[in-house]
Amino acid sequence: MKNAIHKLAMKLGNNPRQALIKMIQGGLVFVFGVLMLMVADRVIVESLAQEIMALFGLILAGCGVLWTLFGYLSMSVLRIYHMINKKD
Repeated sequence: MKNAIHKLAMKLGNNPRQALIKMIQGGLVFVFGVLMLMVADRVIVESLAQEIMALFGLILAGCGVLWTLFGYLSMSVLRIYHMINKKD
């Protein structure tokens, strides 16, 4: 288990460009989810469709936050772990 975590940290911490791309993608997914929530609240008439769209927007925003968090951790924490444990 520890070896698998170590390999994952080395793989993710070694590519900061990919981590930044994941952060940007996650932020865009989050913004799109929030926009869906705003549209559901202000544009759609109160109905089941409004609730479903709001739920989908909330799920999408949550996925965006998790994706951004994963990119951030890959960019910072795992990069530091990679530099500390780098075997030259």
